[in-house]
Amino acid sequence: MRPGYTLKDLTPLLQEEASNAWRLWKAGIIRENYSRVDVTGVVIVFECKDATEAKMYLDDFPMTKAGFIEWDIIPVTAPLPIESLFGHEIDTAEPFDRTSTK
Repeated sequence: MRPGYTLKDLTPLLQEEASNAWRLWKAGIIRENYSRVDVTGVVIVFECKDATEAKMYLDDFPMTKAGFIEWDIIPVTAPLPIESLFGHEIDTAEPFDRTSTK
């Protein structure tokens, strides 16, 4: 959210913003959506070919159009399968979660 705006400023657009996100979710364009706990804001994971396409969707959100929100776009891809980094001597047997409980 841009500085100087409050939830009261955003409230008139909340329903339209949520319905836009819902349509993109149902279309398979939004994959995940999170609320941030450190600052006011959200993290949206898009299924897009590149950052330009993600920006196109973000620019079409009602709150973005109204100037209330600015976005940071961070392009990511699927991680390298971590198993490919292991030597044959690495124990990959179950149980996978071996976290100590102290």
